[in-house]
Amino acid sequence: MAISLRMAKPGWFIAFAFIVLLWGHADVAAQQSAVEQIDAIYVQSEHDNAQALSRLLELGQSFDTRTPYVVRREFLKVSTFLEIDAGNVKDAARSTAQLKFLAKEQNDVSGLALATALEGGLLVQDGKSSAALAKLVELEPVAVKDADVEVLWHLYFFLGKAQLAVGRFEPALESLLKCLQFSEQQKKHPKIERLKALNRLSHVYIAMKNWDKSLDVIREALVLAKEIDSQKMLATLYLNQGVVYSSQARLDDSVTANNQALKIARQSGFTGIEATLLLNTGDIYLRNHSYTLAERWSRQALVKNKEAGDQVGVAIAHGNIGIALMGQGKIAEGVAQARAGIKISHDNEATSDEEDQLAELGRMYEQAGMYREAVATIREQQQLSDQLFRVARERAVASLQEQFDAAQRQKQIELLARENSLKDAEIRNHSLQQIVSLLATLVAIMAGAFLFLMYRRVRHTNQRLVEVNQQLEFHSVRDPLTGLYNRRSFLELMKRRPSASVGERREDLLEFPDGLMILDIDHFKPINDSLGHAVGDAVLVEVARRLRATVRDSDMVMRWGGEEFLVFSPKTNASQLKGLAERLLHAVGEKPVVVGSQTIPVTVTGGFLSLPFSGLTEVECSWEKAMQIADLALYLGKVHGRNRAYGLTRLLAPFAQAMPVLEHDLAAALQANLVELIEVVGPTPSVNLASPTHI
Repeated sequence: MAISLRMAKPGWFIAFAFIVLLWGHADVAAQQSAVEQIDAIYVQSEHDNAQALSRLLELGQSFDTRTPYVVRREFLKVSTFLEIDAGNVKDAARSTAQLKFLAKEQNDVSGLALATALEGGLLVQDGKSSAALAKLVELEPVAVKDADVEVLWHLYFFLGKAQLAVGRFEPALESLLKCLQFSEQQKKHPKIERLKALNRLSHVYIAMKNWDKSLDVIREALVLAKEIDSQKMLATLYLNQGVVYSSQARLDDSVTANNQALKIARQSGFTGIEATLLLNTGDIYLRNHSYTLAERWSRQALVKNKEAGDQVGVAIAHGNIGIALMGQGKIAEGVAQARAGIKISHDNEATSDEEDQLAELGRMYEQAGMYREAVATIREQQQLSDQLFRVARERAVASLQEQFDAAQRQKQIELLARENSLKDAEIRNHSLQQIVSLLATLVAIMAGAFLFLMYRRVRHTNQRLVEVNQQLEFHSVRDPLTGLYNRRSFLELMKRRPSASVGERREDLLEFPDGLMILDIDHFKPINDSLGHAVGDAVLVEVARRLRATVRDSDMVMRWGGEEFLVFSPKTNASQLKGLAERLLHAVGEKPVVVGSQTIPVTVTGGFLSLPFSGLTEVECSWEKAMQIADLALYLGKVHGRNRAYGLTRLLAPFAQAMPVLEHDLAAALQANLVELIEVVGPTPSVNLASPTHI
């Protein structure tokens, strides 16, 4: 019996171990099989997103808490992408939240970084680009240190998307080029990841208005998309191609590309892509003034963008519907739709979109002859424009300061390193002096030469710092496009401007007042829309050159914002100011602007007055109030045919009676004979203003 028992025990143990080994092998095989199924579904989503999502959700029903973490992590990552493409943003957010919870539970640094990157992508989708950018910038150093190439691909993909959304084009380009590099290192689906990176890169070139480069990237991506038969990316790339063609005024090509993309998106269940395509098609018909078709496509876009949970798209769809309705004469209904879109943009802090929508609404008010409403809307837009200008300027200054600080820190590190090297050399020299005095002398000479070279380098570095500071000072007061003084320089001038209260006699100020004149390029938006922003920029540069060449050396010409310019002419009486207005109108309008093969007739409309105005003190009529009145005179010139300037010479009624009316309604002040107005008419254009021509 004893022998029998001793023999049975080892046999039972071996059998048990064998069973455990088989069980473990079966678990590994099952895990591998589940991951392979998820990978296959991910590849299928490139052809049919709806069917792939259905298969994925069905597979997910078989998972529970005993399912290996690796499988659940892969499942939740792929779920997020497929749900975004299907327009199920809330479901995508739930998948990401589950992934984050599981990663924390498993203490998986890469998984947590992946979930954070996906959260950033969803924030961009929801229109919260600034919050997304902050989250992803905070994640970057952690991910670079600890995460794998898969996570780094996702980080730079979504970081580039967020940077693009807030208008930081160069950082976005840098992030997406890194994303492109990491796509080559992917163990799974490197071609799909490269294709997605190329697509996002084309978005950056489109935003930078580099049409040739964007088309090159799109063509490269189309070849790859056809090679791997990715219907999802084919739809997206045709969409991008349509945007570029539309921007180049190739409207037939744009419609063809959009229709190709729309057909694929609808067949394959890509709701987000379909929503964007519907928006773009509506926008094309708006440009052609086909308002009925524009309304039809924009209403479809509104439904799809709501379905996709894209707040930016919903806002744009409302705005397009509003413009289309106003174009059909349905003013009240159109205004309600446009204002709904503006509110959504405002609530989502999409200030740039909000400004564009206000500009379109103001243009439609003017087209409908509702000038009072147009003025109010333009004022609203100007406030936003000023806000954007300040934000952009602060961001640029902060960026330059950050670069400067980084350079300073690097120089300090280099200097410390040199000091340490010098100290080490001195220690070695001291030891060597005890052995050979000749060698010590030689080392001293070498040290002196080293110090001399270091002194020269430091001096050169200081010279470069002075040059950089001079460049910073120049760009802080100059407009980067035209080289004219900018708004900030004028505000600084007004702070320093002498008045009777600070030393100059009031009689001198009244006899030799300063002149203020505000000028606006006529019909500038149609030039931008029909010929492109590059041509528009060339027109701005040429107009700036003509204005600068016409004024005195003591006069100051500024780009006030957009297509608006300001001329400040010291010691210029009313008759001289009228003559200056006439010279400026003729300098701009007598000859068309030639850009490449385009001949573009350009005129300006202006408003001007003297400062002090009509003998008033600047307490009664400050320069800010004078600017407001000059702006009203400019707008009156727009209403009465453009290509002219209206100047206000003096009040015809007491200050207390005239100013309250004059500040808000110049037409009413003129009708009530409260102020004296002079008109300067510009030259007759040599070509039709409505349609630029080809040479």
